[in-house]
Amino acid sequence: MHDAFGEELARWQHVETVVRGVLERYGYREIRTPAVEKVEVFKAVGDATDIVEKQMFLLQAPGPEAAGSDVRPEKDLMCLRPEGTAGFVRAVVEHNLGANGALGRYYYALPMFRYERPQKGRLRQFHQFGIELVNDATPDADAESIAVMDDVFRAFGLTQYDVRLNSVGCADCRPAYTKLLVAYFEPHRAQLCEQCQKRLDRAPMRLLDCKNETCKALAAKAPKLIDHLDEKCRAHHAGVEATLRAAEVKYVNDPTIVRGLDYYRRTAFEFQSDLLGAQSALGGGGRYDGLAARFGGDVNFTAVGWGMGVERLLIALEASGYFTGKTFATGPVVQLVPIGAEAYAKLLKLSYSLRRRGIGAQIAYAPDKAMKWHMKQADRTAAKFALIAGETELASGVAQLKELATGTQSQVPFAELEDWLLARTPKV
Repeated sequence: MHDAFGEELARWQHVETVVRGVLERYGYREIRTPAVEKVEVFKAVGDATDIVEKQMFLLQAPGPEAAGSDVRPEKDLMCLRPEGTAGFVRAVVEHNLGANGALGRYYYALPMFRYERPQKGRLRQFHQFGIELVNDATPDADAESIAVMDDVFRAFGLTQYDVRLNSVGCADCRPAYTKLLVAYFEPHRAQLCEQCQKRLDRAPMRLLDCKNETCKALAAKAPKLIDHLDEKCRAHHAGVEATLRAAEVKYVNDPTIVRGLDYYRRTAFEFQSDLLGAQSALGGGGRYDGLAARFGGDVNFTAVGWGMGVERLLIALEASGYFTGKTFATGPVVQLVPIGAEAYAKLLKLSYSLRRRGIGAQIAYAPDKAMKWHMKQADRTAAKFALIAGETELASGVAQLKELATGTQSQVPFAELEDWLLARTPKV
């Protein structure tokens, strides 16, 4: 897990502001779900997924029935949120957000938690943007989802990535394809990695995106799902492609894109970039019609969405040179530099007045320190101006303002200080 502060955190905040701007232009509105959910919420995404099998941080709720025992009933098990979609669907079902077919566009920007081996761009606590579009079953909705992520990267001038597109079929055509896949891989079971040997029995399509070189070589010759889609899935995929062309989003069809969660239906996609090294995925997602039905009851809806790691985006932007020559961390507009106790008292009072006018102001609470010491504090806070006042300034009623980046000095009457600084304060 990772601490963020200073210039690094300022970059994060800048990136988040840009991404939010793109999402909100498309009409997506923020939703925030809890960091802690019942384990069953994420088991709904599929027991055979890596997230559920190996990566969830489990929490045990205290209870009298578990007193004196290390074993808790499963109904008491909670977990830290490992991904965003399952919690989102739970919220839609619980609050009936998709009632009467209401179209909904939502986004979230949340920390996620997975117990996996930390590596570049992959941490045990990471941060993710995600979007979800509810109650639109058209291929145009899938294409919009992809175009939104494409526009996020365009907003940063990022071009070094590929959009990888696939169709993973539906409940009608996928079972027959799965049988073909098992029949193909079964004679090669001994050659598969240990994980893929388990996947062959539980989630055969996951064999197609294994990164083990032997498994990749075998997968390259496996039957392609795109060749075994039913008529409706073929038409849906063709519709996605047509809208992507209309939106001028470049893409390539890639039969290995199946994503790591088994709730996807029809469209699946991934944005990949060599700016990230071995971990090439910038983000991805797809359609997940029917996932709500796994939560019980009679509520169901169509949906499509994606997730994108903030840490990975930052790595890609750093590698692309986006941050070169840019500074996002900002200090106060003015650091107040008192010389002597009388000046300190006046500037201390002034500091509160400035802040209440919307002007960033700081003062070091050290009336006995010399001007040189106070000027060092101004440099450390990265203030734009130093406001210097001592006996001379108090007697004349005129303060000295020094622009720290250029050394330019101005004399400003105390009566005009607030308006002078307000005119030089960045507008939010």
